[in-house]
Amino acid sequence: MNAYQLSLIALGLGLLGQSVACGVALECFFHKAQPAASRRRWLLLAVAALLLGLHHGYALELALKTGLYDLRQALLVGCAGLLAALALTGISRRS
Repeated sequence: MNAYQLSLIALGLGLLGQSVACGVALECFFHKAQPAASRRRWLLLAVAALLLGLHHGYALELALKTGLYDLRQALLVGCAGLLAALALTGISRRS
């Protein structure tokens, strides 16, 4: 596996992680039993995760169409996306 393939996999994992994080935050936003301030925070987290996922998607598209990639950045994005998904899933289970 070369660096290009590894960066594509990492970008895909980052996109998947941010999508899961956005879904979890939206699910928590739609719970009616929470106070309004808490629901707004969940909505803000969902929008932030959605925007980051969109950014990862654009970076993945750039790498696929042009061949331009940065392995270090892709690995950081992949780890950050997966960690965001794990963190928001853990926080949502506690609240």
